[in-house]
Amino acid sequence: MLAYCPNCWGEITGTPTICRKCGTGVDVYSHEYEHQLVALLDKSDAAKRAQICLVLGEREKRSAIPHLLVLIATDPEPLVRVAALRALSEIGDVSVVPAITKIAATDSPPVRSIAKQVLGSLQAHGFKRH
Repeated sequence: MLAYCPNCWGEITGTPTICRKCGTGVDVYSHEYEHQLVALLDKSDAAKRAQICLVLGEREKRSAIPHLLVLIATDPEPLVRVAALRALSEIGDVSVVPAITKIAATDSPPVRSIAKQVLGSLQAHGFKRH
């Protein structure tokens, strides 16, 4: 599982309870870890926001959907919008189709292309566009 320390952003491999870089205790399977990541979205640069999106997507947590939807609609960085789209694809929830459809029709070409790929992926898994 992809994971980062919410304190120093050191990559966490395996399932240690202590970050090897800064010594912070990290339980990557806890709800608290997810809440820490979401809280860091507003305080992080674009690269870290994108990393957070990818971690949330890999965790496949539906509770991350509202935060990811805000990012695809409002984040100024295409990198972050693409990462949020990929995360929504990993989560695979049909409730995101209308928002992704809007992005696929209106965003910049690179983001629009990824949005169309995500819609195709969701359809391949049995979800239909509204």
